[in-house]
Amino acid sequence: MRSLPTKNRMPDRTLGEWLRYLEQLHPVDIDLGLARVRIAAENLHLLPYDLDVITVAGTNGKGSVVYSSEAILRQHGKRTGRYTSPHLLTFNERIAVNGDPVSDEQILEAFTAIEAARGDVTLTYFEFATLAAFWIFKEQQVDVAIMEVGLGGRLDAVNVVDANLAVITAIDLDHQHWLGDTVEKIAPEKAAVARYGCPAVLAEPSYPATLFATLEEIGAQALHAGEHWFWQSDAQALSLRLHGSEETLSFVVPDGLRGGNVAAAIQVCACLLGPALDERLTARSLAGLRVPARRQIIHIAGRELLLDVAHNPAAMQAMVDYLNDRPIAGQTIAALGLMADKDLASMASALATGVDGACALAIPGIDRAASPEVIWQALDDVGVAIPQGEFSAEAVWTQLLAGSSAGDRLVVCGSFHSVAGIMSLLKLELPSASDEP
Repeated sequence: MRSLPTKNRMPDRTLGEWLRYLEQLHPVDIDLGLARVRIAAENLHLLPYDLDVITVAGTNGKGSVVYSSEAILRQHGKRTGRYTSPHLLTFNERIAVNGDPVSDEQILEAFTAIEAARGDVTLTYFEFATLAAFWIFKEQQVDVAIMEVGLGGRLDAVNVVDANLAVITAIDLDHQHWLGDTVEKIAPEKAAVARYGCPAVLAEPSYPATLFATLEEIGAQALHAGEHWFWQSDAQALSLRLHGSEETLSFVVPDGLRGGNVAAAIQVCACLLGPALDERLTARSLAGLRVPARRQIIHIAGRELLLDVAHNPAAMQAMVDYLNDRPIAGQTIAALGLMADKDLASMASALATGVDGACALAIPGIDRAASPEVIWQALDDVGVAIPQGEFSAEAVWTQLLAGSSAGDRLVVCGSFHSVAGIMSLLKLELPSASDEP
């Protein structure tokens, strides 16, 4: 337990100073529950929220749905707010208006307002960030706020606001300590972001029965892929038939994204836009779509570098399937960094089926990070570990380059922090979310 800092309402902190303050404000990093954040939201006059809200929950694919929905809605002339977490390089990435991260000044103004509104209630870093997003989107009068759930759904700070539309992506095991140790227990936590009488777009053909029971109890309008609307996809082509339509639409899947997540974004946008959804504009938005660190490919030093924040077994297997579907003549070498609560053995086993060798990557300054020595041992247990003496981003990148040749593929995967460490080292910039409408 960390000691609570002395409260300071001075508004002249820099963003970096604010973020350090927020890291110490609440006794624990993760404290699920809506009671505290609701007090602050009410004092900020955010409840009830008078903007359209799309809330995206699920284990994997949330970011892809958020970015895809944003791109489609922008092409249709909507002013969008995008909230995602965690960030890769700068905190500002978490809160974007019309595709652009907001300025330090806008965040500072929001933080100052929240600090004044919270009274004696302490908030976690994530709760402060979530309230800042809602506050900024209201100040900026966006047409629709697209909100990614951080952890679970029912007790996540994003769920303090009622969503007009909900999306639930694939559900798998992750964050079991907080959400439960089976998908049957986890599913109701995700489904709880839905609201009475409002559409809940289900991206996958199969879910636990507990998800449908929760949606029925809430009284949400379930739009289930394979039952109420339909999609088919391979690595490049997506075809779908939206709810209430007999027309089949066809699109090119953006590189690195999964067709089902793109399809879910199109369906939720159709719910919001109705007949105004235009196939041509939708295709244009997807053609320019790039999502940071989701199978993001960069060519550097004659090698192909793939960045992927695959940080649970299902995401790791999906990344490996992507690698195996795109064989190269050279070798594939990976670097893996993770949080300590992840199923390391399962992730190492999956990674081993898609790479020729792998090393461990340290995540400095993060208490929840797994020891790189433990990661290396798990990689060694499945026969792919590369001998290494140091685990810093600098040492690992040097080793990756030294152990590879032009034409080889390098993969940096796992935690957002591990991918961000290599991106910062190489001074890589984030790809644009989409072309300008």
